[in-house]
Amino acid sequence: MKYLLDIEKLITENPNVIFQVSGADLKAFAEQLLIGAKAIAMQETEALTTGDQLLTIDEASELLSVSKMTLYRWDQTGILKKVEIGGKRRYRKSDIERLVGCKLL
Repeated sequence: MKYLLDIEKLITENPNVIFQVSGADLKAFAEQLLIGAKAIAMQETEALTTGDQLLTIDEASELLSVSKMTLYRWDQTGILKKVEIGGKRRYRKSDIERLVGCKLL
């Protein structure tokens, strides 16, 4: 559910403005924040419970000897999908190992 008033956009675009927001809009915004936080926590928990290491863009790029732009294109085409955690892009080490066909140290 999308909240009626895009509070996050308002705050980002107008950082020095004082807003008057309805209780319903504020409640909906808080619910959206909680849903997002829950999704992030679930992704992190999944990575921890599966024992799958999450690699940064730099680490993945270095392991595969490709540029960051190549990683971006691979994500767009489905070759190597990214994992978004807290607005940061990560790659599962197991996905990279599957891509190169061997276990990495």
